[in-house]
Amino acid sequence: MPKPYFGKQPLPKYKPSETALEAITAWEAALKLEEETRAAARKALADDLKADPDLPYAAVAAHPRVPWTEATLRIFGKEFKVPPRQPNKAKQD
Repeated sequence: MPKPYFGKQPLPKYKPSETALEAITAWEAALKLEEETRAAARKALADDLKADPDLPYAAVAAHPRVPWTEATLRIFGKEFKVPPRQPNKAKQD
């Protein structure tokens, strides 16, 4: 026999502590800063690609400090209007 259902039970009142509120506020500020710095890094990489039309996306993505893949960099390229690459004319260092 199934248990009877008496509807949604009321929840007790909750008031976050000052510590919890401060932690949430600090976390929200960190998220905002992270979004701003990520956008700045994306723009800087797009500017690097604009500055050197022979630089392939793959070379940028292969750098150990660049956290994005070649495909993601191509999305940034479209967003920031980076001119198309000429893969057969890329510089060989």
